[in-house]
Amino acid sequence: MAIKKKAHEKLDDITISRVIVELESENPITKKEACGMLNISYNTTRLAKIIKNYEEEQEYKKSRRNKNRGKPASKGELQEIIMEYLTGTPISHIAKQLYRSSAFIKGHIDRIGIPTRIAEGEEFIVPDECVKEEFKIGEWVWFNKNHPDTKGGKAGKIVEDLTSTARMAQEQECKAYRIHYWTPIEWKEGMWASWWPGHKRFIGWTTALSYEIGSIQHLVDEYGLNEERL
Repeated sequence: MAIKKKAHEKLDDITISRVIVELESENPITKKEACGMLNISYNTTRLAKIIKNYEEEQEYKKSRRNKNRGKPASKGELQEIIMEYLTGTPISHIAKQLYRSSAFIKGHIDRIGIPTRIAEGEEFIVPDECVKEEFKIGEWVWFNKNHPDTKGGKAGKIVEDLTSTARMAQEQECKAYRIHYWTPIEWKEGMWASWWPGHKRFIGWTTALSYEIGSIQHLVDEYGLNEERL
């Protein structure tokens, strides 16, 4: 059972692990010092519960990883890998969620040809599987724009062909499109109720030339991705 925590408490795995090491060392710290490291009130009963809960979780994770070792990815796992990566979840976090290794997750991302996010200053390259010269209205695509909500890579949907009016498209002899994309709203106390009742994301738009974007419609179709999460 998960331990309830307050905002100021340091109950992350790294800190709890460090506390256990210090308690079991040759010159162990006191339980009061252990509580101080976790930033919790001095309470030996709660400290013991936190440590027991951590150890049980680690044992469960180890058991799940051992059970998955050597097994091929299921379609459900592949679906989750694609969706989580496209929406910005780090590979290490996906690996923890699925009880797989980071190498396992990275290998499938590369094999499937999922567009990868890039760090600022790196070149944005569309995977061969996603390259197209023309796109359809309603098609899901991947693009990168210098904007806080899209920087590094973002999924969006083609909503309009701008080729006939875009000077850059005519100069480059390629297509140009308007793209809609969605950004999750971070939950804050009372925000949805008073500002955007019922909404968990807001819409944005941008324009891009055909060689700046890649199609991910095949991923949406083949793996049944939930469009409401992209």
